[in-house]
Amino acid sequence: MEIGERIRQIRIHQGLTQTELIKDICSNTYISKIESGKTKPSYSFILKVAKVLNVEPEFLINMDATDVEPDIQRVYESYLQTKKISSQDLSFLKLHAKENHSNSTLVKIYYVLIAYHNKTSIKESAPYVEQAKNIISQNVDILIDGEDELSHYFNSLSNYFFYTRNYSEALLYADLHVRALRQEEGSLKEGKAYFNLAMIRTKIDEDLELARIYSKKALYIFKKEDFKQGIANALSELAIQYHRNKLYDKSIAMLDALRTFTEDFKKDYYAPILDYNYGRVYQKLGRFSQATEYYFNSIKLDKLIGEENTIYAIKCLAEMSIEQKNWEEANDYLKKGFSLTNTFHLPNMHIHLLHLRSQIYKTRFDFPSYEKEMQQAVNLAQEGNYPLLIKEISIELADHYNEARAYKMAAKYYKIALS
Repeated sequence: MEIGERIRQIRIHQGLTQTELIKDICSNTYISKIESGKTKPSYSFILKVAKVLNVEPEFLINMDATDVEPDIQRVYESYLQTKKISSQDLSFLKLHAKENHSNSTLVKIYYVLIAYHNKTSIKESAPYVEQAKNIISQNVDILIDGEDELSHYFNSLSNYFFYTRNYSEALLYADLHVRALRQEEGSLKEGKAYFNLAMIRTKIDEDLELARIYSKKALYIFKKEDFKQGIANALSELAIQYHRNKLYDKSIAMLDALRTFTEDFKKDYYAPILDYNYGRVYQKLGRFSQATEYYFNSIKLDKLIGEENTIYAIKCLAEMSIEQKNWEEANDYLKKGFSLTNTFHLPNMHIHLLHLRSQIYKTRFDFPSYEKEMQQAVNLAQEGNYPLLIKEISIELADHYNEARAYKMAAKYYKIALS
């Protein structure tokens, strides 16, 4: 790669225009000739531009594409150990992301780029994810001695799609992540991979039997490895999974196990989580007084961490008030809830609250307001890419239109639910 092209690519990666790069250094004509390869830059120019780009001058001058794999390996190993990368090394990987390297080297490059941007700016991961999908094979058998590299790479892709709520793609790469760990059977790495699969399955499945299998596999490994954070998370996930499938006795058993385990591990952190989830189970069992007590305890403890965390219990209290036809109380909780979702930008919970408020309109036979609120909830769920909410609310709205013989509107929302 010529030095002018190298400067151009680093400039673009850092979001600089030509004018911003060469301010007080040279003319736009001069930098244009350098980047297009028509002029060779002077050494003094290289020194000044390297300072603006925050790289060493030698990085611009001496980068030889014929022998970069040792440096790529160095950056890869350093990132695995520290989860940090210098701006110069980041630019170095970006320059080589589209070069003609071995599959093993490309896997290392894209793992670091995607994993790093997943943590710093998820939007910046997107172009590298698309490039990687087009360049690198998904075949786990492509590398004989590169399973560790592949597992990290597939995990970074799974995390990206999980963070962006594309759960079907997240599931694909989470499964590839597990398959790439075939030499790590029973290891902590495998336990974490199974737990990731469990969380994704919980997001997309209605019958969570498979999700529970993965959670139990993860829990078994976490206990064997004495990985306390993993044990607590797996018990919490199992409690949620049992609750979602109306297996309330088993959900309570998992919560009891979690409460016992966290007596000596992060008790203050898990206390509001436990109270909230006990409240959810007792709410479903129709034991509203017990549920209310747990929700109030959860709110009290959550306020010590951050008021935004209280939204979940407040939403459930609004649900119970609606179910008991206590409209004034329900409106008070919804008002508090909307205040929190607006203040702390909580789009998922805002949609849930719109759905709840629509139920009040429907109960009062105010169908125009019910339809308007439900339509808004569907639109926001689509904008935020919340697949389960889209399906749930769209089917309910479609059923309503079908009963009202508004068949075109019913068809529209059935179609949305199935998309």
